[in-house]
Amino acid sequence: MKLYSFTTVKNEQDIIESFVRYNLNILDGMVISDNCSTDNTYDILTKLKSEGLNIILLKDENMYFDQTIKRNDLLEHTFKVAKPDFVFPLDADEFICAYSNVNPRKIIEKFDQNVLYKYKFENYVLSDKDKNEKFIPSRIKYRRDQIEKEGYNYKCVISKKLFNKGVDLVMGSHSIFFLDTGLEPEKQEICNEIYIAHFPVRNETQLMNKVINGRLNNSSLHVREEGFGFHQYEVLDEIIKHGALTKESLIKFSEYYSVKNKKIKITKKLNPINIKFCKDLKIK
Repeated sequence: MKLYSFTTVKNEQDIIESFVRYNLNILDGMVISDNCSTDNTYDILTKLKSEGLNIILLKDENMYFDQTIKRNDLLEHTFKVAKPDFVFPLDADEFICAYSNVNPRKIIEKFDQNVLYKYKFENYVLSDKDKNEKFIPSRIKYRRDQIEKEGYNYKCVISKKLFNKGVDLVMGSHSIFFLDTGLEPEKQEICNEIYIAHFPVRNETQLMNKVINGRLNNSSLHVREEGFGFHQYEVLDEIIKHGALTKESLIKFSEYYSVKNKKIKITKKLNPINIKFCKDLKIK
């Protein structure tokens, strides 16, 4: 079985090497498109590729960023060029993990081509106990407890068989629908054995850049959905008011990332992702 992912990246120099080195312990290859990064993201990816890591590296110089259009283009490119059995849409802050102490690949290799699989996000948050580790999952080890009242966020895995029927990936890569019917696949399954470890907030500079650039980009879109990017406004307000983020507010924003009800009590526990099956996680 051949497993690939695809990703669009922009200014992810703090996490991109951790992302690639870890996920290639599970996947056979990664398609990564750099969208006008102004930091060292593209250079890092070039060096990783020169090591022999299986990265299909693309350079997207179109400043206009419509997430849905670009991801569907990448989905098609990945199946056309790499010819995988399953494709994982991933962002640069997402790591495929298993709840059990195994390589997630062992679970994925049991997947049925006729089924659309979805799996949960688990958000990892900052703590005042974080250590200065270069490999991001070794530094950020606290996982936020699930907030059931907020619902669960899922991402899908697309099989070759479903893709060949003609599909479109929805915003956020939460699902697909068939182009001829406009309907989702009938056979769907939540895979509770794997999850995405999500590291949306890693440091002050990263969060400030993400929010400021994200709001400017979202404001430029012709079609704007109500509530889209809601989690960024509170952070942006503090940046405008104070010109920076304190350590305390940074931790708070990481804990409440994508949580709509700010009155909910957030709990977290030390629960680092399993890296025992991995090789070559040294950040260079």
